Amino acid sequence: MKFSLFSKVPFEVSDPIALIECYCFQSDFYANYDLKNYKCRKIENVNLIGARISGKLLKECCKEIVEKPDNLRLFENKQLDKFLELSEKARNEWVTEITIKVIDKLLRIKGIGLSKATKVLHTLYPKIIPMIDDALQNQYKNEINAHWTEKQSDQILIDYYNNLKYDDNWQNLNIIFTKISNNLPALTKVRVFDIIWWSYLKSKKLKINWYTIK
Repeated sequence: MKFSLFSKVPFEVSDPIALIECYCFQSDFYANYDLKNYKCRKIENVNLIGARISGKLLKECCKEIVEKPDNLRLFENKQLDKFLELSEKARNEWVTEITIKVIDKLLRIKGIGLSKATKVLHTLYPKIIPMIDDALQNQYKNEINAHWTEKQSDQILIDYYNNLKYDDNWQNLNIIFTKISNNLPALTKVRVFDIIWWSYLKSKKLKINWYTIK
């Protein structure tokens, strides 16, 4: 199956379902984070996926910022499919809204970067908010904007959703999700795509001629 990052970096995964199953089989993140907490997530669960945020910081700062805003359309929607059906203008407005009211405030906390901020939000809203970790941020800077900083976090999220809607990505994700949703109920489409692109970037960094990841 063919996928792309930011609609500019094409890559192919020969057997994405096998890749996802292997990841879940061997990954502590799946066993301790995805599987055990997918029905009732708490903000503290973010550390189970490697965020490394102190309990005090989560309780006194992050929790207040994330829980305080009202009427955030992206949070209220919670359904990725319906969100992607919106016009690009509407999607951008929703992303800008959570960036201003939530993400920018999280980024002002010492020790919280975009990777940790999006992990917090993904933990609470796993169906709609992706994790934008350092590997993906570096790829964004290399392919899209070399001068990008976390101050433009809205732009990287906008590009992420535009790319997700890209024909091959969305079509293939739906095919994969239909086949694995009963066996791996904890995974969302956002998380499935996270596993796929993370595996691709890791394989690219290792510079090994992989059979299943080009």
